[in-house]
Amino acid sequence: MGKNSFANRLSWSIIGIVSVIYLAALAIIAILFTKIMHDEASQLSEEALGHASLMYLNLIIVGVIGLVVIFFVCRHVIRTKTRPVTEELQTTTTANERMESELNVARNIQMGMLNTQFPEQLYAMLCPAKEVGGDFYDFSLKDDQMYFAIGDVSGKGVPAALMMALTSVIMRFVSGLGLPINTMLERINNSVCKANSHGMFVTLFVARVDLKTGCMEYCNAGHNAIVVIPPDESPYFLKAKPNLAIGLLGDFHYEGECLELKPGTRLIAYTDGVTEAETIMDSENGASIQMFGNDRLLAWANEITQHDTSEKEVVESLYQSVKGFANGNPQNDDIAIMSLKI
Repeated sequence: MGKNSFANRLSWSIIGIVSVIYLAALAIIAILFTKIMHDEASQLSEEALGHASLMYLNLIIVGVIGLVVIFFVCRHVIRTKTRPVTEELQTTTTANERMESELNVARNIQMGMLNTQFPEQLYAMLCPAKEVGGDFYDFSLKDDQMYFAIGDVSGKGVPAALMMALTSVIMRFVSGLGLPINTMLERINNSVCKANSHGMFVTLFVARVDLKTGCMEYCNAGHNAIVVIPPDESPYFLKAKPNLAIGLLGDFHYEGECLELKPGTRLIAYTDGVTEAETIMDSENGASIQMFGNDRLLAWANEITQHDTSEKEVVESLYQSVKGFANGNPQNDDIAIMSLKI
């Protein structure tokens, strides 16, 4: 919005209304004057008629001058009275534009923190519900050891994004130390607890897979159970020992687990923006809100096993399934999806 656009629109509106009223009053006077002249024309002399015509002309001139005066007086008064409102609107608009610009920069920085150099066996995506969000993923491949993680910070927006950035940096440092998975999470948890002054927490699934043997060491810190899709078998949710989310309690002991995976097994890690995506369903009892849920996720996993697809196609397929289910309903949570094939 331009600096004077509000005042301009208001000025023209009021000037238009006042001008119409003014012209209507002049028209009524002119009509009455014409009627009187018509009724009395036979009784007036030529000199009197000449004076009457001159008065009629003066009336027109006064009307034009009056319109010009109305225009300048109204415009000056309105601009004077609306200047504080205009300046406030301009200030608010500038502040909003600056905030939007800063959020776009923050989004680019956040996306730039994610590893996008995907190996053939893995692909992931992140779609925040707002400009920035709290979901994240990480992975690295070294000597046939595939480390991967996916997490979800409580809340949304800028606070969640800041906590996401903190956790990502800590996690990326600790993951390079070669520690057991449960020890990794204990280190990450203690570091996050020390920096967490607002009671936020992070659900996290971390694993390390030996791509030669198929042995996966993993630990689930309050995160959604990942989907395991074995070759020629039905998909299932991976059960895990209960562990607290990161950032809730310092010095918590995390329990890790191991699982032998067959060659060709696919792992689908995701955040709750997938299963908690909402749509509005019509029924006999009226409209109701339904979530994507675990059953639809497993049904999708069963369907994806029927096709020979890349990990990128798998991730995009799940995302499109969620968006199709939402059917235009606004995304109410961040979405992160990762697919890994052993």
